[in-house]
Formats: sequence, structure tokens, C-alpha cells
Amino acid sequence: MQSVTIHIEKLQEKVNTLFVGLPDAGLVGLIAANQLVHDMKLQGMGWIDLGDYMPPTAVVHSGLPFSPVQIFAGSGIAVITAEVPIPVEASKIVGETVLSIAKKISAKEVVTVGGLASEDRYEEESQPTIYFVSSSPEEVKKMSDAGIYPLDGGLLMGVYAQLMMGGIKEEIPVNAFYINAYPRLPDPGAAAALLTVLSKIYPIKVDIEGLVKQSEEIRMKTKQIMQQVASVSRPSSSFMYT
Repeated sequence: MQSVTIHIEKLQEKVNTLFVGLPDAGLVGLIAANQLVHDMKLQGMGWIDLGDYMPPTAVVHSGLPFSPVQIFAGSGIAVITAEVPIPVEASKIVGETVLSIAKKISAKEVVTVGGLASEDRYEEESQPTIYFVSSSPEEVKKMSDAGIYPLDGGLLMGVYAQLMMGGIKEEIPVNAFYINAYPRLPDPGAAAALLTVLSKIYPIKVDIEGLVKQSEEIRMKTKQIMQQVASVSRPSSSFMYT
């Protein structure tokens, strides 16, 4: 029988915002969530067991095994992050589970962070575009007033879609931030740009310099490889037919 269970310790302080970062385009959600955990020195407070929805999986850190879906907290925030993709068939129950955790820890809102696959990202020299979606009309207006405009159209799927619709039903504000990201490569630069914006809205402090450096190295190497592939695959004039 498939089931999802929550293992969570009692919080020592109040949590205002629950951040959720899952693997997606550019691994933006995972990178941003891990950076929050690291820089804000958040403490592990539990994990989510996906049961039969996932093969037996353990993530190893410093010689110790952990569940791939972890919960951290401290400094007035909590973070849920997964180091493996959430199976599609588990999306609904995982979204419901995250909302139940938000209610359990009395979080005032849920904030999801993620990437949108964009081929143009490989050529971008400037900051990638950020999009915003919210279950609350009031939050949409607040973000628009802050210069972050809502996504005009699109389709949400998976855990984040379940969270968004569940937030409407449960009357818990769910705010989703998306950013253009590399489709097939980690994109720490996109995660850095997203965290920079979030730090102006929420009381978080992160060091993004390392992420920006990593991203530029990835972008330049990828651009060089793409140029090499294009040059090798381009037929020479002596083999062209007319």
C-alpha cells in the first residue's frame, strides 16, 4: 500500500515562511533551497518518507544516510528540499503533505522556487527573467507593486500545482517564483538571481557570489561546446550538392 509519512520534531521557534525547493529545470529549486539551508545555518527538523512511491533511496552526507526529502528550520523560516525528483504519481499526496506541514508548524505562507527551461538562457548575458504566481490575489498585487510581475499564462504541473490549488482550498497563501534556467544543466546563476530577489522580500541572507561564478563557468563552457558541435556538423562546400 502506497503511503507518505512525516517525521518531524517539535519546533523551538515560530516559523513565518515555509520554502520549498525541488529538483527541476537547472536544479534551481534544489540549489536555492540548499543555499538557504547552508547560509542561514538551518537545523534538520525531520523528513518525509515517500514509502512505496519511491524505490529505497538514501542520500549520504559525511558517512551518514538521510532521507532524500528533508525538512530544515531556523531563523523564522523552514525549508523542504528533495535531492531526487518527486515521482509524478506522488505529486498530489506530496503537495498535500507539504501543506499539512505548513499548518502543523503554523507557517503564514508557503514559497516555492523553481526553474523554467529556456534554450535562450545559454545566450543570456543579463539576469534571467523571473515570473510570479500566487494563490492569493492580494499577494499578486503586492508583488506587482514591488516590480515582480505575474506570469501571464502557462500550465503548472506536479507538486507545485497541487500546492497552489491546495493553498486556495486551505486558505494558505502559496507564492511561486520561477526563473528562466538551463534546460539540461545545473544553473546556480539562475538560483542566485532568484535568491537575490527573494532576499528583498523575505528576511533571508544568502551569499550568492559562489553561485554566480559557478554559473558563468558552466555557461561559457556550454557555449564553447555548442559552437564546436555546430562547426563540426556544418558541411564543407566541397561536399554540398546543388
